[in-house]
Amino acid sequence: MAGFEERRKSPRVAVGGHYVCQAEQRVPVRLLDISAGGALLQTDEPLPVGAVGKLRLSLVGTPFESAVEVRREETAAGVRARLAGVSIVATQPRDREALEDFLRRAGS
Repeated sequence: MAGFEERRKSPRVAVGGHYVCQAEQRVPVRLLDISAGGALLQTDEPLPVGAVGKLRLSLVGTPFESAVEVRREETAAGVRARLAGVSIVATQPRDREALEDFLRRAGS
């Protein structure tokens, strides 16, 4: 993404699809990419930096849920949408395994 400084520690895999990130309210998001440590979301509504919520989605048919924290948020270049970089802060073992499996398969 143009204008979004690269600070990732883990490689990311590009994805697409519309999901819901629930913080204080349910916010529809588009998952742009995901890594073992976080994700980049696109949304029409601002997500406040520091907000903690749940990200629920399907990784090629496998349910995934994680607590996430918004680390940065800004206007997407050339569109009305917002970009939010979130960190994965807590997952259940089955969700961590689902994500690791997804990333391993996507990286092949």
